[in-house]
Amino acid sequence: MTFLYDIVNLEFIVIVSIVVASAYLRLEPLKVLLLFMHIMVIFLLNDVLFSPGYFGDQYGYFYNIKAIRKSIFTFTFTFPVGFDALGVSSSIFSMIPVPFINSIQSICMINFMLFLLLFVFTKKKFFNNNAADYFLLLFPSLLLYSSLALRDTLILVIMFISVYYIIIKEREVLGLIIGFPLLYIKFQNYFMIILVVLLYKILKRRSMKINIGLFLAIIIGILIPEKIPIIGSFYNKIEMYRLALLAENMIKVTGKFYDWDVARSMFEPLGTGVSLIYLVAKNFLYMLFKPLPWECQNSFQIIQSVENIAVFIIIIMLNSKKIISHEVRNKVLFLNIMLFVSMAINGLVVFNFGTAVRYKFTFVVIYIVFYLLLLRYDLLSFNKNFQNSRLSSNIISDRS
Repeated sequence: MTFLYDIVNLEFIVIVSIVVASAYLRLEPLKVLLLFMHIMVIFLLNDVLFSPGYFGDQYGYFYNIKAIRKSIFTFTFTFPVGFDALGVSSSIFSMIPVPFINSIQSICMINFMLFLLLFVFTKKKFFNNNAADYFLLLFPSLLLYSSLALRDTLILVIMFISVYYIIIKEREVLGLIIGFPLLYIKFQNYFMIILVVLLYKILKRRSMKINIGLFLAIIIGILIPEKIPIIGSFYNKIEMYRLALLAENMIKVTGKFYDWDVARSMFEPLGTGVSLIYLVAKNFLYMLFKPLPWECQNSFQIIQSVENIAVFIIIIMLNSKKIISHEVRNKVLFLNIMLFVSMAINGLVVFNFGTAVRYKFTFVVIYIVFYLLLLRYDLLSFNKNFQNSRLSSNIISDRS
């Protein structure tokens, strides 16, 4: 019987996809094919390549969403979930119009609808850009997590729209309001966005006095963090969070969750001064490449490692492009601050390979897609200015 419900759900999302791809977006045949590949992958992962229990959170979302839908359709409105990440994510999922919630695959189809929303948003809000389109359609981590019953695609969509209003529309307050659900779903991502906005507002001014003040504050924070209450408190919380995550990851070392004794013996404190700078730089790079090729223990990790190398090459290539527009350079500054802050902070607190991939893929997608779209805008604005200047010169020569 569950299979029949999935067939109805599949028919529904296929019809929606055909209307969106062919009638609304008028996509090329190859892009339509890749879009439908995302639908096919839903039925090739859970119960085929691996058990749904491999990503244990999937069952939590399934039972929560099913309970919420039941309370709505029976008019009890008991709201059977809490205001934690699982509960809030499930509540949002339950409002997405997939007809039936009777299997893990039905939640995966909800995530496909979110991916489709992201793709439509990108196509309608920016200039047409094949590179960005194909990146969204082919990026392995996005294909994986948009085909699972997890909250990562929801986090990506909220962050993507939030960052759009912050750097493209330059409406920081609205962007932060849109990102507010992240406080419940992924609070650290929301705080990182706030930190990036603050650093961007400071560095964008390019004031010598402000830059010197910021530099001195960073030096003091590195050398004597305990002397500044705000920095000291933040520093201590990061240390506690790092130790807790390392203890949780001990399941792969000792076979026991939260093995505090072994975790403390392996723990590498942040330290201060040069050691802190070294640790931040090391973990920033390690986060980009984690897992390294020689650390891979299964096929998933091999794919992730190859993907990391490809992403690093793309980042280098993007940053080697010459940017003409001052406005675009400022927006790229925001993206580079976001990349550094996200990779450095997550690199300091995440020890598990799978968690590392989940934590960074949202930032990587936003970084690369926005960078590609901004480069396209820079090229078009340069060509427009060039044509205008050439037209002006022709007018001048004709008049002379």
